[in-house]
Amino acid sequence: MTERDEFFANLRGALGRRGAAQPPTDAGESALSDTADDVSARAHAIQSLIDEQSGHLMDALSESAATAGWQVARFEALEQAREHVITIARDVEANLVVRSGQDVLEPDIVEAWLAPLGVDVAPMALSEDIEPSSQELRAMAERADIGITGVDYAIAETGSCVLIPSSGVSRLVSLLPPVHIAIVTRGQVLPSLDELFTLRRRDFLDGKLASYMNLITGPSRSADIEYTLVTGVHGPGEVHMVLVG
Repeated sequence: MTERDEFFANLRGALGRRGAAQPPTDAGESALSDTADDVSARAHAIQSLIDEQSGHLMDALSESAATAGWQVARFEALEQAREHVITIARDVEANLVVRSGQDVLEPDIVEAWLAPLGVDVAPMALSEDIEPSSQELRAMAERADIGITGVDYAIAETGSCVLIPSSGVSRLVSLLPPVHIAIVTRGQVLPSLDELFTLRRRDFLDGKLASYMNLITGPSRSADIEYTLVTGVHGPGEVHMVLVG
């Protein structure tokens, strides 16, 4: 067992799981049979665990994200990522950057970083259904060279970022520009998808479940044509994960 495997085994034990996820032997034992109180208690335990293990989870995410195809950089504070983001913008000769309106990117921190380069930065609000009044936002995302977002969660086991729609998050930012930069902060990293689905079930029971969520695991890949794997056909072909903390 590698050090990484041992780390995840310890996390499973702390969450009351004896080993890797196994299919239930009895439908009555599935998580869907849990009461709201059971789900709430499990969600509370998950939050406590990710707070306690945040450093180890960031380490594990850094490794799995790189394996999944992310270009990973890590900094103690967000301001330290300034030169890294500027370098990415220079390398792709960016003229237009779109960003989400999440707290990690406020107040106008990306605009301040990229202003000396003459790069336009446009915040984009949520737009689930593209109405005529939203066509300009979609066109702007299509023209953008880079999309920058925060995340709601990241998954240490798979190297995935999770984006959930809100008033400050549009899926267009992470899907349309050819380059995506995702900023992950300490305390947002979950051990596995099991914990994500528990937290989403809690949101459902609380009446706060959004209409969709995006799970992003590395650059866009497609093998639709002659079974040849190509990156960047249906989304960003270059993805950067910036870990903060």
